[in-house]
Amino acid sequence: GSYIGVDIGRTGQPRREFAGLKQPPAFMADVPGRRFALHTDNLGSIDVGSPVFFRRLQAGQVTRYELDKDGKGVTIEVFIHSPYERFVTGNTRFWQASGLDVKLDSTGIRVDTQSIVSILIGGLAFETPLETAELPPAAANTRFNLFPTRNAAFKNPETEVIKWEFVFNESVRGLAVGAPLDFRGIEFGSVTAIGVDWSETGRPLNIVVEAEVYPARLRAQEEEPVAATEEQRRAFVESLITSGLRAQLRTGNLLTGQLYVAMDFFPSAPKIKWDARKAGLKMPTMPSSQNELQASIASIAAKLNAFPLEQIGADLRQTLHAATKMSETANKMMQRVDTEITPEAREAIVEARQAIASAQRVFKPDSPLAQDAHDAMREIQRAAAAFRSLADYLDRHPEALLRGKRQGGVDAIKDKK
Repeated sequence: GSYIGVDIGRTGQPRREFAGLKQPPAFMADVPGRRFALHTDNLGSIDVGSPVFFRRLQAGQVTRYELDKDGKGVTIEVFIHSPYERFVTGNTRFWQASGLDVKLDSTGIRVDTQSIVSILIGGLAFETPLETAELPPAAANTRFNLFPTRNAAFKNPETEVIKWEFVFNESVRGLAVGAPLDFRGIEFGSVTAIGVDWSETGRPLNIVVEAEVYPARLRAQEEEPVAATEEQRRAFVESLITSGLRAQLRTGNLLTGQLYVAMDFFPSAPKIKWDARKAGLKMPTMPSSQNELQASIASIAAKLNAFPLEQIGADLRQTLHAATKMSETANKMMQRVDTEITPEAREAIVEARQAIASAQRVFKPDSPLAQDAHDAMREIQRAAAAFRSLADYLDRHPEALLRGKRQGGVDAIKDKK
């Protein structure tokens, strides 16, 4: 049932009348520890009794909260139990640790939470940077800022901030406030505002992106900075832009379509004469690679549209029609060859074969014609031998043509002599 709780007071003055609290205190008066005040823009899911974690250990809890008198923020009172209160120094960072912190980046999906309790009822967390961990503990009721995330709490405070503007003649869907300003992987600024340029009439409406630039992150590690004064900084930026430095929208995450502003050198960029005094804080830009790809595709599509495809199709149809007619003519010719010319050619081939067979029979070695030719050649050889004998005799006795041939004995003896 209902009851009235009592806590022991710390003063030595006796009293008999007390004012009851609407809510019981989060801790008893004799619990060792220290109170601190946190200031934030909104309360979030924090309530009285929400835990406060230190390196995922519950080190305290929220005791109360109240709205600021000007309505611009909320002050939260936390109590850190002993011995954790000695880890709270003047440089300690507090942040909201409620729910799940899900981050999708180039390394993958990361989920961060303090505990199941912080997921259900919310919670806070604190930590001190290692380089300042040796500072003395903070006094009770010290006021701290409460950051929305751990990354925001440990973000280095920027002592030098410059405002830049970028004018884009393209869609900035996917670009949000807080998007990084990047130079070859080094984040040296963030987007602070996105709007439309209504300054001049008669010109296309462009998108103006405002950003905060932290030049210290790009400063050379030298004793004397390259651009220390405003005049030196403007001259330095002007030399970079003359060398091709431009801003471009790029996709930071293909899954979510988030964009960021990238600063890089484009050797093929059109040369411009940029005067820091006249241009002010407006930096020159380049179309995004996606827009360039779309423009290239559109150009190719325009060329394809201008290509006389219909005329080529008509010419191709005529060519196919002529080829079809030629094929039909060739088929008719082949049919005529098969029906008219082929039979006559077949008969001529048969007759030629018969003539060759007859010739082969005539010229065989045992054929009568061959025997007669052999006998004739033999007689011709004999006649030739007799003619040679006669010619030889006449060569020796030319007078025989007048006197005739002598007797064989006398002539033989003479011949022998």
